[in-house]
Amino acid sequence: MSNAEGKSPAEAASAWMQVVFGGMGVTIALVALVIAYFAWVQPHSPVGESKAGPAPPAPAARTATTTGPPAAVDPAVTAAPVPLVRLTPTVGADNVRPAGDDLVIHCATGQTSDRRRVVEYDLLGRYTALRAELRVSKARDDDTPLQLKVFADDAVAANQVVTKGKSAPMRIPLDGKQKMRVQLTCQFPDGEIRLGNPGLDHS
Repeated sequence: MSNAEGKSPAEAASAWMQVVFGGMGVTIALVALVIAYFAWVQPHSPVGESKAGPAPPAPAARTATTTGPPAAVDPAVTAAPVPLVRLTPTVGADNVRPAGDDLVIHCATGQTSDRRRVVEYDLLGRYTALRAELRVSKARDDDTPLQLKVFADDAVAANQVVTKGKSAPMRIPLDGKQKMRVQLTCQFPDGEIRLGNPGLDHS
């Protein structure tokens, strides 16, 4: 016996399944379109637009500072020695002569009462030391000794004996001294001693 519409139950079930599956096909197609749309939009979104927001700015670099006292400066490094040839002797200017950067002191006459030559300088406490290369530039022979003494405020600061052809480096302390006296003692008049490049270190 047929239903009210004149269709058999099998025909009615078949028609209902077509409607249902047809509707599901449309739904699946719509879902596929939505997925395709978002898959296309996401890679083309503007750069930098993200849920996380812009990155925070980097902290400013801090400049290192020091709080300690400034390093001490060595005066001997920053200031060159004062050449002794620039100082004018206060005593015995005629007993010494410059030879370039050197100073030359001649021997006395060699008589019993005249065997020394003295040259004196005012230092005024400005210097710490005298540096020089001591050598005999002229003598009667290779064995004749010449004696050089240096006094700092009347106290013996150096006592050096040299012969012809020999040399000796000198560093004479002068810390805070007011005067310096250089004294040459010879046995014969035909000799001279040379202070090679004498320089005064600053105090």
